[in-house]
Order: sequence, then C-alpha cells, then structure tokens
Amino acid sequence: MYQRNGPAASARWLFEHVFDDAEGYMVTFTGQQARLTNPGARDNELTRIEQRSFPYPGAADAASSHLVAKAETNYDCYFGVHLFRERGSRLASNATPTVGALWLDEDEGEYPDEGPEPTAIVCSSARRRHLYWRVSHPVSVEWAVTMNRRIAAWSGGDIGKAGLASVLRVPGTRNFKRHPQVDPVTLQITGADVWDPELLEQATPLLPETATTKRCETPYDGPRIELLDFLEDAAAEVVSEVPDELGVKLAVVCPWIDEHSGRDRTGTYVGQLSNGALWFHCHHEHCFGRGWHEFRLRTRRLKKKSHLIKEGEYFG
Repeated sequence: MYQRNGPAASARWLFEHVFDDAEGYMVTFTGQQARLTNPGARDNELTRIEQRSFPYPGAADAASSHLVAKAETNYDCYFGVHLFRERGSRLASNATPTVGALWLDEDEGEYPDEGPEPTAIVCSSARRRHLYWRVSHPVSVEWAVTMNRRIAAWSGGDIGKAGLASVLRVPGTRNFKRHPQVDPVTLQITGADVWDPELLEQATPLLPETATTKRCETPYDGPRIELLDFLEDAAAEVVSEVPDELGVKLAVVCPWIDEHSGRDRTGTYVGQLSNGALWFHCHHEHCFGRGWHEFRLRTRRLKKKSHLIKEGEYFG
C-alpha cells in the first residue's frame, strides 16, 4: 500500500483518485462537535456547520487547505463524494450525470475478503473505514448508487451513505466524534487496478429485495417469447448473465446508448421470469419509463436500419 505524506497532500490525493479529470463543483462540509463547548450535548451533535463549494479541479488545492485548516481548529471535515453541476447545492438533482468511483461507508460492518479489492481506503478511526473503487470509465450516477447499495448490503455497511447527497471524511483531517479521543483520518491507495464496471457488477450480490427490477405477482398469460432467441434475432449485444433467483437476467448494451452520458454501457438489463414474462430496465435517466415493449421496438428498428445501411438503401 502507498501513502502520501502531508495532510493537504493526502486530501488532494483522494480527490484526484475519486474525481480524476472530471469537472464540476466539489462540496465541503465542516462542523464542530457540540460537546467540545457543551458537555451536555448529544453524541455526534454538530454545531457551527459550514458548507462550501469549490470548482474542481481548479480549486482542489484551496479546498484541501481549507479542510486541513478547519481540522486544526477542532472541526470534523467531510467532502461530497461526487461533483455537482452548480455551486451551493448538495441535492441529488444537482449531481453531475456520471462518476468515476464507487464508495462504501463500512460503519459497523465488514467488507468481505472475497470482494473486489478497493482502490483506496480511508480510515476514519482504528475500527471504521470508507472504501472506494475507481472504475475504468465514467458510469451513470444511477448505476453507481445501485451498486453502492449492493456493496453496503453485502458488507453490513451504511446503505444510507450510498446516495448522491453523501459526504465522507477527508484524509489529513481528524475525527473528533469520540472526543477526548481524537483519531487521525488517514488514506491508503491500495495499488489495486481500476475496475471494469461490468466486473464489479458480476462480483457483487444483488439486493435481496431487488433481485429483478420488475416482479410479476399474477400468472403471465401472454405469448411465449424466448428471451435468448429474441436477442439473437434482434442482434442485441449481451454483456453477461447476472444471477437472478426469479429467472434469467442479462446485462446488455442499451439500444439508446447514444443518449447515455459518455456512452456508458453499464446499468442496462433484460430478463425473463420463470413464468415467461419479459422485462427491460435501464438505470440511466434518459431511459426512465422505458420497458420491454419499447426495448423490443427499438431493437427491431435498429436491426432494420443496420440492414438498410449494409444494403446501401438507408438515407438517414
């Protein structure tokens, strides 16, 4: 494992690891434990809260210096684990459409040894960790949140920190939560290779309550269409099979991939329940509301278009 020296340098190194060359506004969040001035205050009650926005990457050094300086004056320091489109808001609706890393607040859980190795680990105390998995290309925030929840459920971690408004601790600062004990917040870059999102998908168990994106509570009485035969005929690109206790589930390349931010290939699935019912779901915002019917029409149109192009009969 590798470790960078200097508080501000450690903070900056994590920002680079998580955000890479993305652009947007990075949010910092600081607060002081109320018990430092009021012994009767509740545990982990924060006061003197301040939230700031820094343009990234241009003001990354300024953000690092700000957080380290606040820690020196007994403030707990956090940062938003993804970037925002506009300053001043930590709402999920303001999040940039893609991220470059997944994250986990391990909390009182324990990430399994057989899981994909994190690319970065932040120790917020002797027993608490935040884990990160840098991915090989930007992925949609919708897919990232779903994966974060799956990782958290697998680890017994904090599922509430899987979402887009989450803030996690900054290395190079200090943790005053257990004051008078003060814990340094440290960073380790593990040396693990960046992860292909599809490999993370395959290696992480599904959430028990979302084994499929669409459940069928009543018997299916529609025409029987075999999923694999349809996909082969439609020339749809299958990425991998995904374990699913309710039937067949396949990760596929979305037929609307041109509408995805950065042409992200992750987060799109088709499946067939054991009773024959077919379903389609894509986590990308542009595909909201599209189901099997839309998927079937789209793939057929794309196949026809491809055929016309091949025969020189397509004119746009």
